[in-house]
Amino acid sequence: MQGRYSVLILLVSFITQLLIAGTYASYAQKNPHDMDTMGKELFIENRCVRCHTIGRGRFVGPDLKGVGERYAREELIKWIENPQAVYQATGKMPVNEGYPPMPPMDIHPMAAQAIADYLLAVKAGPDSGKGGTITGKVLDKTNDRAVSGVKITLTSFMGDKETGTAESDTSKDGAFAFASLPWDRSYMVTVEYNGAEYSTDKMVFYPDEDTKTLDLPVYEPTDNGANISISEGQMIVQAVEDGLSIADLSSFENKGDRMYVGSVDVAGGKKETLRFSVPSDAANLNFIHGVSPESIVRTEAGFSDTESVMPGPKRVVFAYTVPLGSGGGTIEKTIEYPTGNFLLLVSKSNEQVTVEGLAGGDVVKIENEDFIKWSGEGLTPGHKIAIKFVNPARWKDYIKWAGIAFLVLAVGGGILYSSLAKGGRPGSVPERTTVNREDLMRRRSALIKEIAALDDRFEAGGIDEAGYRKLRENKKAELIEVTRRLRF
Repeated sequence: MQGRYSVLILLVSFITQLLIAGTYASYAQKNPHDMDTMGKELFIENRCVRCHTIGRGRFVGPDLKGVGERYAREELIKWIENPQAVYQATGKMPVNEGYPPMPPMDIHPMAAQAIADYLLAVKAGPDSGKGGTITGKVLDKTNDRAVSGVKITLTSFMGDKETGTAESDTSKDGAFAFASLPWDRSYMVTVEYNGAEYSTDKMVFYPDEDTKTLDLPVYEPTDNGANISISEGQMIVQAVEDGLSIADLSSFENKGDRMYVGSVDVAGGKKETLRFSVPSDAANLNFIHGVSPESIVRTEAGFSDTESVMPGPKRVVFAYTVPLGSGGGTIEKTIEYPTGNFLLLVSKSNEQVTVEGLAGGDVVKIENEDFIKWSGEGLTPGHKIAIKFVNPARWKDYIKWAGIAFLVLAVGGGILYSSLAKGGRPGSVPERTTVNREDLMRRRSALIKEIAALDDRFEAGGIDEAGYRKLRENKKAELIEVTRRLRF
């Protein structure tokens, strides 16, 4: 089992690197004078900024002002691309006394070159010594008003270690501000409102950034889940050596203006906010996006999430395996919420498969892989989908994992199969639907934060390396795709 996951990670990494290379090379050709800007963006997106300042003093790692006086360009690139090789060559880890070793960041060579060129060219201004400012407003989105008189807590961190807190109450117009903040810290802002706690991810000041301005949206709570629905649901099935590997994606929508907190107790006072149907014999449950293991409660029908659902979209992706005997078997899925569109893709190697509850059976080609597709529209809660396999095929690992690797990227990169589900042209991936640029910007920002939080979790020992690398590659692949769509 571990060997198959290793192959998957390597293949996802390989495909991701190809996507990165194509993106950077194309951008460099079209924008030869703007690579410094890309280098700065990559310095931020690849989390370098979370450990290094440029001209503002030491942080988790050394100040990189004037780094070109200490290292040649090739040495910088090696540091960025593969710090472990530097440690092996020097026989010393860390090389610089007083700092933790630099973790592997999986940065593509072209990205490493852009970051190195940025560091060699950037002119750091004089440090004012006054520190930075975090300011913003608390806004009640349910009632469209500013929230006055609520306590805001600012927590500072050095790496993963909490180093202090500060408090402030919002003014009449909901405003707050924390000034004179040291550059060598990361910060998290927290507000409690109507019994719910809202927190930002950890923030750092970017190069040349003196002030961070943010709005903190809060919502009135509700225990009525009538506004929760699924706009698109997708299920991808492939054969593995001892059964089936299944990826499940749901694009939830909270169409109300209140935060749904749940009404049914599922364990220890925790309330169910979202529920998911999975087979009773499902194993290797892996939460890829949108839910955290800490908020999950297993149930007879599958599992429940207990994290409150804010207004707007929420995408959840998870995967699992199910065993199948040599004669086959049946997988059943129950639709839990009103669902606009549902798409099922099964690898064509499993040609002896029948599906009840969906229409279709046509073959579609996705990245040179053939899949059989079934779909349904306007599905109501309680609707049953049954997938019956007879003598399921067993692919060789390299074919099997190559397909899964693409699908991981497809799901992570936002390739929606809605037009396939609605009868799009078979044999090709449908054109992506037009997405609001602001939505892409928000998703891009969220991904950067999610990757940083995942790195923090790995460094703190909260996730094993295989799971960490798999999740990071998925998020990085989506970030690449979002960035590409913003540029072109």
